[in-house]
Amino acid sequence: MNLAETTFSENEGEFERLLATHQGRLFGFIRSLTGAGTDVDDILQNTNRVLWEKAATFTIGTNFRAWAFQVARYQVLQTRAKLRREGERVPFSDDLMETLAVRAEEKESAFARRQQYLKLCLDKLPDRQREVMERRYFDEESVQGIGGSLGMKANAISQLLYRGRENLLHCIEGQLGDHKIKSTD
Repeated sequence: MNLAETTFSENEGEFERLLATHQGRLFGFIRSLTGAGTDVDDILQNTNRVLWEKAATFTIGTNFRAWAFQVARYQVLQTRAKLRREGERVPFSDDLMETLAVRAEEKESAFARRQQYLKLCLDKLPDRQREVMERRYFDEESVQGIGGSLGMKANAISQLLYRGRENLLHCIEGQLGDHKIKSTD
């Protein structure tokens, strides 16, 4: 067994987690490049197969999303080439497909950055606000249920949620503003 296989076997669980958590994003990315065609599921399946085949070459801790999107992009190109050979019509020109791929990757990067900021900002909330936000939005508890378990009225819980959302919005906007300032240097 070589070093790459040893490293992969030690990180196989993390690779599986990354692959599983990116399935929806990969599906959306592929669909944005192919339109609403029926090939999306097949392309996703082929992308997953290639990702598994090349799993030992991926370094845990690097950008899985970028790597997986690149593999998906090549799978879309292969499918388009196959369709052309079979005399089928392909949606979009190659130039438009490349433009869509770049835009989709930019949007995905912005989404990932906002998610990262959301986690950071959630940790900055006062303890009670954070607890109420997590119980309401992650655990999907009702306002009345949270209030009952905390000995508070539903209106007070609603106020905590409102203030928590406001604090998150300001924090995330601040993080995005800081990012824009830093990226221009």
